[in-house]
Amino acid sequence: MTKRKNKDETTVKKRTQLVMRTAQVLSVDKAKAEELLSTSLKPSVRVNPLAGEPTEIMKKMTSLGWTGDSISWCENGYSVDEGFTQLRDSQLVNDGQIYLQNEASWLPVVLLDPKPGMEVLDICAAPGGKTSHIAALMENKGHLVANDNSRPRLMKLQQNLTRLHVAADYTLHDATRLSRKLNGQQFDAVLLDAPCSGEGLINLERPKTLESWSVAHVKRLSTLQKQLIREAWSVLKPGGRLVYSTCTMAPEEDEAVVSYLLKHNDDATVQSIHLAIPGARSGVTSWGERTFHPDVARAMRLIPGSGREAFFVCVIEKENGSGE
Repeated sequence: MTKRKNKDETTVKKRTQLVMRTAQVLSVDKAKAEELLSTSLKPSVRVNPLAGEPTEIMKKMTSLGWTGDSISWCENGYSVDEGFTQLRDSQLVNDGQIYLQNEASWLPVVLLDPKPGMEVLDICAAPGGKTSHIAALMENKGHLVANDNSRPRLMKLQQNLTRLHVAADYTLHDATRLSRKLNGQQFDAVLLDAPCSGEGLINLERPKTLESWSVAHVKRLSTLQKQLIREAWSVLKPGGRLVYSTCTMAPEEDEAVVSYLLKHNDDATVQSIHLAIPGARSGVTSWGERTFHPDVARAMRLIPGSGREAFFVCVIEKENGSGE
């Protein structure tokens, strides 16, 4: 009984901390923060052009009872208003013709803007949703490298990407030592969808989603993320583009990490994001007593709500050393 009581007290404490932090970072009151943190996520579907003609795939989706609208800022992306179960259990998933995920996950890849013929690296690629999206935009033309530091996750990644008709090379590297492992290899575009505290996936109506979250965990992850973004920058070609993203709202894991990179690299420039997405906000330039580099205001935050998870994304370009 005492063990259960202590667990309940810990959950209440975590809930209070998360609500107050969310209210502060989003500049809303406690009640609004609780409302946003209690919103259920809504699935979306991306049609995979690597596995068939999108219009034909959509006909199959409709025949299964799917209804939804196109997502204006993501080609081949659609909401799922009805028919989720039918899609999830369909042969379309098994054949890699569709991929179900929350639409917020499309944002980093859309902003990375990979093109056919480019050399692209996805640093923390498992389970492969974003990697397959990159491959679709590249039309499987170019050189795509999918990395992960866990052999079981990498094996699962390979299985998923094979099912999704993706052409990629796979590497099993500790991303905190990536530059040494890649022996000087550099890329036109790098995606660092960093391991994070996952605040965007927490729902206050489901206390279990709070179990792994803590302020201490946020701070530990921030240290790791700074190591990762440093390595990501080192394997980016001059003139290349790095997209840093998380599914969390903690400034320690978001703006603080980008600010760290900007502080130590004069050739880094944060690009403005010109996508009209409901619920989008600018990055914050201060948190508590900390002040961040002013350019982090050009990052984008998606606040939770309307079925979409919270997300942070920042586009950083490396100055071309040739002066072009």
